[in-house]
Amino acid sequence: MKKSLFLIASLLSAVNALFAQDCSSYYYFKKNVEVEMSVLDQKGQPIAKNIHKVLSISKEGGVTVSEFTMITKDGQGNQVSSSKGVYKCTGTEILMDMKKFLPDFSPLKDMKMESNGSALISYPLNMKEGQTLPDGSLQMSGNANGMDMNLECTVTDRKVAAREKVTTGGGSWDCFKITCKMNVIVKMMAMNIPVEMTITQWFAPGFGVVKVRTDKEGSAISIIEVTHVKK
Repeated sequence: MKKSLFLIASLLSAVNALFAQDCSSYYYFKKNVEVEMSVLDQKGQPIAKNIHKVLSISKEGGVTVSEFTMITKDGQGNQVSSSKGVYKCTGTEILMDMKKFLPDFSPLKDMKMESNGSALISYPLNMKEGQTLPDGSLQMSGNANGMDMNLECTVTDRKVAAREKVTTGGGSWDCFKITCKMNVIVKMMAMNIPVEMTITQWFAPGFGVVKVRTDKEGSAISIIEVTHVKK
């Protein structure tokens, strides 16, 4: 009986090891690697840069945890904001901090916000075209120009729409094209201000997200793409 239980446990461990994947090739889990992502306006002109850098990598049980910082600079190279967050790798999926989902567009630019807890959204490592991905939600609070406010963000209808090759200033990648809907509600001064958007991401297996396009009412309001990788 004991031998049978041991054999079953060994087989389960082997199966888990077979399906678990290594996340170390993704820039989210490479310490001291800097990834520059340029923010482009509707005409494709750079208006800001996000500098992403991993600060530390640790283990929590069987989960790899990466803490990162992101510095945003304006078109003149002046730092305008900084934030911290986490990525997690379970061996079957990457869990990304949802604060990175918030686009760079005018209603959110001047807000100094803090998230209420850690909200993560899933990117399966065995992603396939046609796959439906889990939804996500995020709540934040803070102020803008001295006014208290709350922000609620929900991401729904996440689908792997296609496979496409993407070329940016930072390189070329074979990507999965992921589409989703984002609904942001800003609550301030007894008012609710809803903003509905469509988000398209290009996710390169073994690297990470290389491009993000945000559309509102059928028109692009921002494009963010990798323009430099410093190892």
